[in-house]
Amino acid sequence: MKRGLYFRLAATGMSKNKKFYFPYIFTCFCMVMMYYIIQFLRISDDFRTMRGGESMQMILGMGTPVIAVFSWILLYYTNSFLIRRRQKEFGLYHILGMGKRELVKILIWENLMTAVISIAGGLLGGILFSKLAELAAVRIVGNHLGYKMTIEPKAIYYTVFLFLAIFAVILLRMLIFIFRTKPVDMMKSETAGEKPPKANWILAIAGLIILAGAYWIAVSIEEPMEAMLWFMVAVLMVIVATYLLFIAGSVAFCRLMQKKKNYYYKTRHFVSISSMVYRMKRNGAGLASICILSTMVLVMVSSTVCLYASIEGNLAKGYPQQFSVEMASGSSLEDKDREEKLKETVGQTINGNKIKLKETKEYHILSTACVKTDEGIKFEHENIKSLDSLKMLYTINEQI
Repeated sequence: MKRGLYFRLAATGMSKNKKFYFPYIFTCFCMVMMYYIIQFLRISDDFRTMRGGESMQMILGMGTPVIAVFSWILLYYTNSFLIRRRQKEFGLYHILGMGKRELVKILIWENLMTAVISIAGGLLGGILFSKLAELAAVRIVGNHLGYKMTIEPKAIYYTVFLFLAIFAVILLRMLIFIFRTKPVDMMKSETAGEKPPKANWILAIAGLIILAGAYWIAVSIEEPMEAMLWFMVAVLMVIVATYLLFIAGSVAFCRLMQKKKNYYYKTRHFVSISSMVYRMKRNGAGLASICILSTMVLVMVSSTVCLYASIEGNLAKGYPQQFSVEMASGSSLEDKDREEKLKETVGQTINGNKIKLKETKEYHILSTACVKTDEGIKFEHENIKSLDSLKMLYTINEQI
């Protein structure tokens, strides 16, 4: 065969199936762009130097594995839908004289073109919109940042590496499908009846266990820092469990309903449950993706709006006074003299700037180490079992 034939066949196949390939490439494009923007914000030096930037980058760093796992699952199942739609075309190629190795070459070219278009377009879109995302984040926290356009090479490297790995897994799945499927079955794919879906109880039970474990983590953890570390783990577990329950759990549940003869053999239930089994087999992954995306949007929008709306209220509760002066001191006479001098200096500064104070409050704070036990708080060092039990106790006394 002439050199370049496989490339032309791949391009022609993608062009003729553009109604399937366009949504797939657009999905890849959006996932690449979103992942680059998150990596850009996580790595950006300008973003780190602003107030609260390090905390935001830490949260984004914990969120990147979630986006990576979700991207892999979404693109994998989207591609499987695309391949099922093109079985007859591949079977026709095989009957016209192409062997499975020639079909593999066409698939490699298609996957390569899809990867190049998606990654290049996604990176271009990510670079264009990354500054907009950075300015929006800076505006939310009330900071200022310049309008200089920057490109993060590390973000490009991480994005390219991740999606090349995803497309490699997708290509491997396509090759396995080609070698395992007979050409005759490919040709009859549109007319052949669909096989009754089997209930995979192992995956269904695994989904229930993983989902229960994720909710147990969310309910049982009380320490704020520990909750931050385990939050993303719980999110990943919920994503995996959602896919397992929609794909395998829904079919298993319908099969369980079919075994209940008193319930299944009724006019209202017979047709609906039978058709639901086939629908969930075909559309379970898509419904799971919609469910996860909808939940992510609701959680992000609601939490962001609540946090942003309560900034002023939390600031007023945490810092009820406009000015705050802190000094570390002890109980000696020298420390008391320093405290009096500090009060005098602060008073002179306020009077010199002609600042009128409506109200002043004075607090004394005492901090000490203690041990938290089941019986209460202990101060003896014999009670120290581990570093986790060691806490700091703060006592605040308002001077009237």
